[in-house]
Amino acid sequence: MRRLKITVLSDFLNDLPLGAFITYAYWYAYQQTHDQGIVSLLGTVSMIALLLAVFGGYISDKYSKIKLMRFLIMLRFVFIALGTVFLALNPKMGVVAVCFVVISSSVINVVYNPLTEALAPALIDNDDELIEANSWVSLANSIATIVSSGVATIFVAINRPVISLLILLISVIISYIFLGFIKPDQAPSYAGEMKVKYIFEDFADGMKLVWHNKLITLMIPIAIIANFCFYVIWLLMPKFALTVFDQYRFVYNGIDIAFTVGGIIGAFTFSKIKDKINSAVVCPTCLALQALSLTIVGISSLLGQSVVSAVICIACWLAYGFFNSIFSIVYFSVVQMSSSKDNTGLMIGAVMTVFSIVNPIATAMSAPLGDNVQLPILISVLGAIMVLVSVMTFTPIYQRIFKKYDTVYGK
Repeated sequence: MRRLKITVLSDFLNDLPLGAFITYAYWYAYQQTHDQGIVSLLGTVSMIALLLAVFGGYISDKYSKIKLMRFLIMLRFVFIALGTVFLALNPKMGVVAVCFVVISSSVINVVYNPLTEALAPALIDNDDELIEANSWVSLANSIATIVSSGVATIFVAINRPVISLLILLISVIISYIFLGFIKPDQAPSYAGEMKVKYIFEDFADGMKLVWHNKLITLMIPIAIIANFCFYVIWLLMPKFALTVFDQYRFVYNGIDIAFTVGGIIGAFTFSKIKDKINSAVVCPTCLALQALSLTIVGISSLLGQSVVSAVICIACWLAYGFFNSIFSIVYFSVVQMSSSKDNTGLMIGAVMTVFSIVNPIATAMSAPLGDNVQLPILISVLGAIMVLVSVMTFTPIYQRIFKKYDTVYGK
């Protein structure tokens, strides 16, 4: 367990400032250029990298987790150092340096993110410690997410990208040093030559499971439309904060913090009421309420840009995080219950890929949509579309599927 705790600490020191820097990067890129296309590019690269995680997961299964993590953190250090040196030599090229660091980090995360999800089983001494190990990983991730929102607020207040990069650089160095105290785990004995065809074969098997699961296939159109609307709105938040609420500097950071805190409160609330959950009620209701929250963001800003509407905007993002957290926990729990234990991971991976397939398109479309439609109107319309599609989950065909698994919660 000691090895895992040190590794989790290393990951924490790596993720916390990086998450803060990426949040700051979106704001900085738009604040400097007033070009939504650059923000859209950063978001699109991140979404494409997310879709490629299936390749990263395959690679992480082939090597020692600690050795691979060391290599990726060192690689991250090299790219951040290059960006810092470039910025120091060319102070007027801040946007280029910031974008370079964000894009290079997204590429590294293709392997790094699946790798961190697989750390616990590889570093524990016996299977009885798995639950505790996963708790440590989850706790560290939650704390890093919360604190990174606060650090992003500091980065925005300072608004000096070279200082932010130096902080990021120091943190990555410390993260790498911590890994030096850990004895590497052995590479899996079954790890042989990597073959891309095996990745596609596994993915194809996962897609077959998805196709034969009615609970998932019914949600695909809803998830695709909802994800498209959400990511267009999310990528427009820097522009929204800097134009609609330009007199209130706290709005952008407030949105990021509220979204994170809302998700944590939602997860905590769920842990207290999980034995009383009725998925046929909770899933449709939370899906509709999270969509309604974003609709109110648009409508309130359309009616006025006062401090009251700014506070309403932040409160709505907190509500979105709250309802989205509960919906995600319940829905993916139901998906797990609807699949065999032998292929749960395969199915979840395929579901996440299918549901995310439209995300790069959404992030790319945020620029033309944001440039041609008034932002409060655009957000109101996209939120209303999300509300309309969520209403479908109240229909009998969806209700029958959810009720089928409600008895499991009651046990």
